[in-house]
Amino acid sequence: MFLIVSQLLVAIFGIAICVLATWGLYAPKKLTQLVLKVVDQHFGLYFAVAVRFILGLSLIVASTASPFPRVFQVLGWIAIFAAAGLLWLGRRRMRKFVAVFERFSPLIIRLWLLFGIAFGAFLIYGVGYIQKF
Repeated sequence: MFLIVSQLLVAIFGIAICVLATWGLYAPKKLTQLVLKVVDQHFGLYFAVAVRFILGLSLIVASTASPFPRVFQVLGWIAIFAAAGLLWLGRRRMRKFVAVFERFSPLIIRLWLLFGIAFGAFLIYGVGYIQKF
C-alpha cells in the first residue's frame, strides 16, 4: 500500500515539475513571480518544507521498486535534508535566496528549467509509469 502511494506521489511530483518547468520555458518571469509570491505568503516556508519532505519520503519508499534504487534513496535524503535546511534558513533568508533567481536572465532561467523537465521525466520514468506504456 505504502509503495503504491509513494510511487503515485513521485509520479505526481514528476508531472508537476515537468508542467511548471515547461510553463517556465515560455514565461520565465511569470514563474519567478509565482515562486516569489508563494515564498512571501505566511505558509510559503511550510509549503516548501512539506513538499520536500513528502517527496523525500516518497522517493525513499518508492526506491524499493525503482530501477534506480540508490539514486532514488540519495535524492530522497537530499530532499529531506533540504526540508530541514529550509526550516533552519527561515522565511526571510529564503526570500532573499529566491530573489537571487529573479535577477537571472531569462536564458539562464530557461536552461535551469530544462534540467527541471529532465528531472521530472526521470522521476516519472523511475517509478515505472512510462515503462508500462
